This record gives sequence, C-alpha cells and structure tokens, in this order.
Amino acid sequence: MTETMYRVGIIGLGPVAIRRQPSEDLPGVIQETMKAAEKPPFAPFGEPVFVSHAWAMSHIPEIDIAAVCDLDPARVERFRDNWGHRWPDAELYRDHEKMLTDEDLDIVLVATPEHRHAEPTIAAAKSGAKAIFCEKPLATSMDDANRMIAASEDNDVILTVDYTRRWSPLFHQVRDTIRSGAIGELSTISTSFGGVQAWMFRSGSHLLDAMSFFTEASPVKVSAHLEDGYDDWDEYRGAGGGNATERDPGATGYVVFDSGVRAFYSCLKTTPDSYRDVVITGSKGYITFKFDGDSAELNVTDPSFAYNTLRTTLTPGMFRSRGIEAAYREIIDNIANGTESSSPAQDARKSVQIMMGFLKSHQKGGRLVDVLE
Repeated sequence: MTETMYRVGIIGLGPVAIRRQPSEDLPGVIQETMKAAEKPPFAPFGEPVFVSHAWAMSHIPEIDIAAVCDLDPARVERFRDNWGHRWPDAELYRDHEKMLTDEDLDIVLVATPEHRHAEPTIAAAKSGAKAIFCEKPLATSMDDANRMIAASEDNDVILTVDYTRRWSPLFHQVRDTIRSGAIGELSTISTSFGGVQAWMFRSGSHLLDAMSFFTEASPVKVSAHLEDGYDDWDEYRGAGGGNATERDPGATGYVVFDSGVRAFYSCLKTTPDSYRDVVITGSKGYITFKFDGDSAELNVTDPSFAYNTLRTTLTPGMFRSRGIEAAYREIIDNIANGTESSSPAQDARKSVQIMMGFLKSHQKGGRLVDVLE
C-alpha cells in the first residue's frame, strides 16, 4: 500500500527550522559549547545531532518538504545547502503569500521571529492547509493570539505550538503521576531557567507552558518584576530574530491559576545555564526534576511516620521518537485520524496571557493583576 505523503511548507528559515550543524546565528557561548561536542575523541554513535524541524522531518518518510520561504536569500540558500540532498525538488520562495497560493500544502511550519507569527499563520489557515505548526510563543500580544486561534477555528485547521517538552516522555510520566493522586492535591509549582538564553518571550515561555501543562488549569492573576533595563516594556518591544541577549527580558514572577495552584517563575540571565529546575508540590508530597532531565524524583510523606519521606525515581521507558519529531508524527495522526494535539493553541494562549500580565504587573510596581483576555 502506498504511503500517504504530506506536503510541508516552511515559513522562516532560521536555525530552529533548518539547522544541521552548529550555527553562527547562535550566541558565541552556545556556539562554542556545541562545537566542543562536534568532534569527540571517540564517537561510536556517529555525529552529534543538532535538532531542527528539518532534521526531525528528515526521519519521517511520509513528509515531503515541498516549499520553503524566507525574506533573506542567504537563508533560502542555506536550506538548499543543508537539505537539498534530501528534498531536491523543494521550491524556494521569498514571499510566503505567493508560496501559500502556488503550493498545495498539507502542513505549514511558521518559524518566523516571535512577533511575526500572526500574519503567516492566518494566511496559512486560509490557504487550505490541514495543519499549522507554529514556533513558540504563539504570539507576543493577546490580539495576535486571538486572531490566530480564530483563523484556525474558522477554517477548521489544526494549530499546534512547538512547546517541545509536551512531547517528552518524562513530562507525561510526571503529569500522569500527578493525576494519579500520588502527591495529593496540587499546591505549587516552581520553575527556573538561567543563562544567556533566559528570555521571557522565547526560552522562558517554555516554563510558563509547563505550568499550564502540569496544572491543567488557566491563569487568573499574576505579578512580576522584569530584569533591570526593561522599564519601558509595557508591550513586547523586541526586534525579533537573532539571539542578542538584550532582545528579550528575563523576569521573576508569580502566577495564580483558577484551580488554586500557585506558581513561581525565575528566568534570569544572572543565574547559571544549568539552573533549569522544576519542583511540583502537593498535599502529600512533591516531585523534582531538571527541565531537560531523564528522570524525576517523587517524594511522598510516609503515612506511618510523618517525618519520613518515601523516595521513588520516575524514569520513563524508551521511545523511538520524542520532541519535534514526535510532534510531526502526532500532527500527521491529528490530520489522518482526528486525534487531539498535545500542544494546542488554546493552551499556548495561556502563556501569552501570563507574559502580557507580567508586563502589566511590572508597570504597576509588581502588583498582583488580572490576566488579559
């Protein structure tokens, strides 16, 4: 039986979309770290993997990248250099509207700078595509987020957002453990992220999404304090694109969910890059793990002796795919079988609400404020 092929178009050809190796587009400290791993003394497992959307799609035989688009001709050529051997017939565009008109696409990846997600997503929703995979965050304003969701719903298009850990086996095991009642009634979540990429709107929004993922609730109130130098940020003011450390503020914040859960957020460049922890507490115990770790520790109060803690290591089984590759496999299943997305736009909207609330709170001296609708 012939496999169903899914024609994919990419809008925005930055490193996250097409990277094949360490890129000059990344901050120097990250680039050097990646290069240090490029040629280990002994590499029995082959070359290191630098995951991108194109790399993930290259492992899925049902996917054909039919067209790509970027305003920068150098990036269009870089796609050809990196992936022309895999998709030699991919059409190259500078205008996403023309690409969406000319090409009959099943899936559209929107990987433009974060403040430019709305218009390509809305155009893709109207083009006849079956699914859109949008890079995080969904948007940098509530108006854009609402317009994107409305366009996808009006045109019956699946809109999935790349909060990559939603396709992490560990994240699902932790959430299943919470759902089982192992730590009792959920009470608090504490998340942290540090280093040069501690940006609230981009990297740090992963933490905000994790709060929504584990609480399975909606934010209602927030308070926050942005890092120094961003007092004029009553709205998103980043230039988008690139990886300059000043492009996006770090922040510390507090979120109240409608379930009663309180969440604490730290995303600061002045903390170490390795400082990426999650602590989830309940009425009977707590769970701790590294954001990109391989296991978590479950700590539960011994019912026979209140001062004794029972510790269990949570280690998910082995899976063929995870992260971005798993996301594309799921999107194909969403299209073919009508299944639900693990990272729907309505969930990603919650992170936009929190970020906009953080800016509002900062302007009010860190006061607790209602999130925006």
